[in-house]
This record gives sequence, C-alpha cells and structure tokens, in this order.
Amino acid sequence: MSGSDNYEVQWSGSAGSKLFGSYVIGSRSVSIPLRVEKVATTLPYKITFSAPKNALISAAGATLNQGAVEIKIFRNGSECGKVTMVGSGAMANQVCQ
Repeated sequence: MSGSDNYEVQWSGSAGSKLFGSYVIGSRSVSIPLRVEKVATTLPYKITFSAPKNALISAAGATLNQGAVEIKIFRNGSECGKVTMVGSGAMANQVCQ
C-alpha cells in the first residue's frame, strides 16, 4: 500500500519538567533502516510528521525527577497504541502499528 499517514506524538506530565526521550519511525522491511529522533525539551511537548503507510511508530520518555510521563500517538487524528511500561524508574513507552 503506497502513500503516507500523518502522526502526532504528545508527551505530557508535570509542566516544565525536563523531558528526555525519543521517537522511532520503523518499517516492516528489514532493508529500510529505522529512523530515531532524540527529544530533549520541557513538558508538555508534541511533534507532527508523516510516515509511510504501515510504518511502526514508537515513542519513549522520562524526566530527571522520575515524574510520570504520558505519551500519546495519533495516526491520522485517531489515538493508537497503549503505554507498554510503567513503574518507578521505567521510561514511558508507547507503540503504534
């Protein structure tokens, strides 16, 4: 299937907390390398981008003070995926397939 989807990744938590995270744009084809982008900013933060249809998108994030970080990924305006890690010291991590 050709074409692309529009994505928005949102990181939220304690406003003003320093965020250290990343997002990954992957392909189901092993011949296409993963694209990893670093995020170093303050909460809340969001980024928008386009990716090929059937891309695998994931995002992770943590704060220095171990405050909670919530991540949401939207594909074409609809939220997808669920947080896959929680707990003290664990980075928030979410995947959209």
